[in-house]
Amino acid sequence: MKQAEQKSTAGPSQAAMLPEEQIAALPAAGRDLFLVSTAHAFIHAITVLMPLIYPLIQEEYHLSYTQIGLVVALPNALGGLLQVVFGLVSRYILRKVLLGVGAILGGLSTFLTGTINGFWPLMAWSTAFRLATAPQHPVGSSYLTDRYGQRRHGYALAWHIAGGNIGTLAVPFIAGPLLGLWGWRPLLYVAALPGILIGIAILILLEEGGPLDRRSRLRQQPARSLALRGRALIQTGKSLLLPLRDRTLLIIMAVSIIAAGGRGLGNVTTYVPLYLQNVRHIDSRLQGVLLTLLLLGSVIGPLLGGRLSDRLGRRPMLYLFYGASAVMTFLFIELARPGMPFWLIPPALLLMGLAVYAEAPLLQAYLADSASRDLRDNAFSLYFALAFGVGSAWGGIIGWLIDQFGFQLAFIVMAISYLLAGSLLTLIRQQPTTSER
Repeated sequence: MKQAEQKSTAGPSQAAMLPEEQIAALPAAGRDLFLVSTAHAFIHAITVLMPLIYPLIQEEYHLSYTQIGLVVALPNALGGLLQVVFGLVSRYILRKVLLGVGAILGGLSTFLTGTINGFWPLMAWSTAFRLATAPQHPVGSSYLTDRYGQRRHGYALAWHIAGGNIGTLAVPFIAGPLLGLWGWRPLLYVAALPGILIGIAILILLEEGGPLDRRSRLRQQPARSLALRGRALIQTGKSLLLPLRDRTLLIIMAVSIIAAGGRGLGNVTTYVPLYLQNVRHIDSRLQGVLLTLLLLGSVIGPLLGGRLSDRLGRRPMLYLFYGASAVMTFLFIELARPGMPFWLIPPALLLMGLAVYAEAPLLQAYLADSASRDLRDNAFSLYFALAFGVGSAWGGIIGWLIDQFGFQLAFIVMAISYLLAGSLLTLIRQQPTTSER
């Protein structure tokens, strides 16, 4: 923040305080981290619940793997590309409003997904869900990096990811039996409620006053003509592309697009349950248990990787987890293939989960470290737009590969995407330490 902003949000005795010192003095940071992470948990929970429902919808409405892939890819692409806008919008609208209203609308679209009667309604409400929850990644990550400060980026972003994934752990374990008892429609009706409630809680409780309120600069500016405001808006829009001029940020974004081929809460979570049902012929209740084992890694991996990266560096941990992701995916291909004993599948999924879910918070923390304060919001917006927008094309590609060549080649492509992403990181020049930036 600029010095003028500091003075506008602090009293005379605090005028000399740094913005991060002002933020540290605000109470209940843990509550705010919990609220934002819980909203993330709801999004992840629906993301994990739908792959358990897709096999039932696929059977009921005779959908191909390519159609399932499109239901994953197109909504993610639209929602992902929309994220680039929220770095701009959050300068005019409180971030708590974007997050809270998004969670409420996400809950409503989940409820309406339970009313579908074919492919196109499924596509429509899946798209509505992704559009509603699009602010979560760029706005939530930006808010938490501001709320916790530069020295604790890894901690805050790791909890944003892993804290969200904690909510997903219970979903497959509970949803498996409930799918058999209730069916998938009533389950979606019930699953919609948490999103609505957490959205209301964010609107009421989340702290966004003083140094966290970005609108203070706009309030200080004198009234301007419509033409001047229009030019300023255009200039701000152009500034969204400024992070692409930074070599390191550009490479990190390219890495995110390539690694999306095997993204944990994208392709892995979508296609592993389909493989377990249609190739290994495992029923939905047991699928829920197996998916829980896979998702256990989505909590442990990010927390472990985020903590270690604060001490040992982002890039070494990214190399480690990209390599481990490729190895564990190849291991799953071998241990879970038809004819192999069932008891090999649980450890294969657990090891796979520990590896594939860790890269997201690590790459985001690397982005936060590498971007200057002025570029960080735009960098997050572009990062998520490219990773979840352009990168979402992988969902359709993987589905098409399964239809044409089978699951084995599709999983091999996922593993190769990790290796390519890790290789691209070698092009980044050594960065100064966070204290030097």
